[in-house]
Amino acid sequence: MARKIEVWLYNKLAGTLSEEQSGYTFCYLPAYRGCAISLSMPVRPEPYLSEDLHPFFKGLAPEGWLRKRYSEIQKIDDNDLFGLLMKNGNDMLGAVVFKEITP
Repeated sequence: MARKIEVWLYNKLAGTLSEEQSGYTFCYLPAYRGCAISLSMPVRPEPYLSEDLHPFFKGLAPEGWLRKRYSEIQKIDDNDLFGLLMKNGNDMLGAVVFKEITP
């Protein structure tokens, strides 16, 4: 089952990040005119496709003891970085926020 989250930057909806069996896709919204979410991911109309979660998103996931603690409390596998971003996306360091999209 595919999972999808909104990616917000400076309180503006920048795009969506989705996880499917084939990998991960990040797409900027066509109407988005803000800054890039990362220097490694400039704003463009084409989606970013990857078999693994893009390093920018991996870097935003909790690490170490905090990841382990979140995993225990929220009953999420500590290797499920997408799940950790979904559940903790409003509590990120920096300007990026993730919001779960419910079907």
